[in-house]
Amino acid sequence: MAQTISEAALRQWMEKLGPRLIALSTGICRDRHRAEEIVQEAFVKLWRNPPDAGEIAYPSWLRRVVTNSSINALQRTKRPGMLPEFSSDPAMRSSDRPEHETDVREDLARTRAAMDRLDPAKRTILMLRAYEQLSYEEIATHLGVPLGTVMSRLNRARSALMEELKREGDLGEEATVFPFRKYRQA
Repeated sequence: MAQTISEAALRQWMEKLGPRLIALSTGICRDRHRAEEIVQEAFVKLWRNPPDAGEIAYPSWLRRVVTNSSINALQRTKRPGMLPEFSSDPAMRSSDRPEHETDVREDLARTRAAMDRLDPAKRTILMLRAYEQLSYEEIATHLGVPLGTVMSRLNRARSALMEELKREGDLGEEATVFPFRKYRQA
């Protein structure tokens, strides 16, 4: 017998997971409006046919549905998307100094532009690691690939991002490691 989920429970899950899923989808497909539609469709799927494992599986199940739907949407459009809006969430801001905020915004804009130039698979794995902060094991489970594949794909994605930033002069030639923590806090 299939499980059911009440509207009240669905609403709670939407409030709890919705913003992060929208950010994940926006990071992949680069279109906030489309990302909101994708997340809405994922929650409808959850409501109609939740995973057999129960509520414990909802976050990872939804993340997988949103990731796959975002990649599919991107492949269907084959056109560059919009840059996501800057977060208005105070927890995402690292400083109140105007000049610091301007520097961070410029750095983030350059990083987002470099991410836009990456292929969807590289952008997806970077978003799962840097934004969603998933472990390698969680990414492997999420994508349904071996751990070693995650490690090599993540390494190639980081290298590609570094090359994009170096090509545009956004990162010094001497840089060998991209400062993900700095941008995660911004």
